[in-house]
Amino acid sequence: MRADVVVVGGGLSGLAVAAQLTEAGLEVLLAEAGDRLGGRVRETRIDGFRIGGGHLAHTTWPALGSLAEPEPTRETRLHLRSFSPGIRVYAEGAALRFGAAPSRPQQAMATLLAPIGTVTDKTRLSKEFYRLARGPIDASLAGREDASADSFAVRGYSPILVDGFLRRYLTALIADEDLAASIRGADWLLRMLVRGRFAVPEGGFEALVQLLADRLGQERILLGTRVHEVHADRVSTDTGLIRTSAVVVATDPMAAVSLFPGLHEPRMRPLTTLWHAVDADDLPPGPDRIPTVLIDGDAAAPAVRTAVISRVAPSYAPEGRALIGTVVAGHDGKELDALDRAVSARLEKLHGVSGDSLSTIEVLHCERALAAMDAPYNFTRPVRLIGGLYVCGDHRGLPNIEGALASASRAADAVLADLRRRSGH
Repeated sequence: MRADVVVVGGGLSGLAVAAQLTEAGLEVLLAEAGDRLGGRVRETRIDGFRIGGGHLAHTTWPALGSLAEPEPTRETRLHLRSFSPGIRVYAEGAALRFGAAPSRPQQAMATLLAPIGTVTDKTRLSKEFYRLARGPIDASLAGREDASADSFAVRGYSPILVDGFLRRYLTALIADEDLAASIRGADWLLRMLVRGRFAVPEGGFEALVQLLADRLGQERILLGTRVHEVHADRVSTDTGLIRTSAVVVATDPMAAVSLFPGLHEPRMRPLTTLWHAVDADDLPPGPDRIPTVLIDGDAAAPAVRTAVISRVAPSYAPEGRALIGTVVAGHDGKELDALDRAVSARLEKLHGVSGDSLSTIEVLHCERALAAMDAPYNFTRPVRLIGGLYVCGDHRGLPNIEGALASASRAADAVLADLRRRSGH
C-alpha cells in the first residue's frame, strides 16, 4: 500500500491536516487505531440527548471560523449556535455578568456593587478588557511571559477578584486551578469575553468531525489500524506496511511520544463532565433572552462551568426536554456517584431547578483531557521534526479545539512546502 502522505490519528487535528492535504491534490491515508473518529470530541446519543466532553467553541477562533464560512468549493459548512456575550459568575445568590457591556444602567450599577472585587479591581479589569478587545486575536500570545498568578498580582488585582473570578474562569476553560498558566494564554482567553461569543456547533461537535471526514473522503480512512512505528518513507501498522513520502502524527501527546521518543510531552489535566436532563417546562427562564455560560464563583463548589446547552442548540435534546452540561476540574475520577450528587445539589441554585426534576444522563471522566498551559509556554511548537516527519495537535499550541485545528494547518503547510521543494516546484 502506498500514499503521498500518511496521517496517524483520527482526532480533529488529524482529520483537518488530512483534509487540507487531500484538497491540495495529494493522495492521503489516515490511520486511526480506534473504531470511531473524533478523538476527545467524540459524542454519543443517549435517549435522544447528545453527550460529549463538554467542549465549547468561540466565534472569534479563525481556524474554526474558516470551517463555518461558506465557500464556493464546499457544499457544507459548520453552523455555530452562540451563547450571550461574556459569561455570568454566580456569587452570593446572584449571576453577575463579566465581559459583555451591561445593556441597562441598573445592570452597570449591580456589577459595580457586586461582591467580586473592589471598584478599583473593576476599573483595572475594564481597562484590560479594552486593551485586549482592541488588538488582534493573537496579539496577546506575543506579549510578556509569566505565570498568571504573578501577572495578576503585578496588575494590582485583589485576592477577591483573583479567586472569585479569574481563577474560576481559567479553571472552567483550561482546568488551571493554581494559575500556573501562561499570562499570554490567559489574556487570549480573557479576550474571548469581550470579542465574540462562546458557542457549540448545531449538530454537536460530531458535525465538525463529519465535515472534516467528508472533505477527506471515507475511502481514505483506515479505522482499527494501529501504527507501531513511523519513518519518513514508511509506516508500520498491525495490518501491514504503508509506503509514503511524508508522515504526520496527529495523536494525543502520550501516543506521539511513543512514536517520537524525546518529543515534548506536556503535563495533562483531568476534566469531568456531567450531563443532566430536566423537563423544559420545569427549567426557569434565565436572566438573559439568549442563555449565557455560567461560572460558579464559589471556590468550594464542585462545578466550575455549566450551561443549558439545548437552549442555544435544540438538537442536543429531544423535544420537551432540556440538557444541562457541567464541567468539574481536577477530580480524580473516583466516587463519581458522590460527585454527581454534589453537582446536582449545586445545579438547583445555579439554574433554579428542583433536584427532584433533575435526572443524570451520564458522567464522563477524562484523566488526560487537555494539556497544561504552564508558563513559560510555547504556543507554536514546531510541527516539522525532520524531513518527512511531522506532528500536530493541541499540544503543539493552544490546548483547545482552535489549537488542534491551527496546528493541523501549520503541519499541512509544512508538508506541502517540503514536497514541492523536493519535486523542484
